[in-house]
Amino acid sequence: MTYAEAIAELEALLAQLQEVPADIDQLHARVARAEVLVGTCRAQLRGVEEALNKLDQTNEE
Repeated sequence: MTYAEAIAELEALLAQLQEVPADIDQLHARVARAEVLVGTCRAQLRGVEEALNKLDQTNEE
């Protein structure tokens, strides 16, 4: 899943949470999915940060 896809799904989940009343099971499922998506985004951002740090170190040498 790409970063953009994860963000789009997170935005859709947020819209659902704001507009549609959900029972506790639906709420739990949406929050659990959001946690997975946030983890995916964070991992991708860390990967980019590491790549930039390596590039910066290479340029300094």
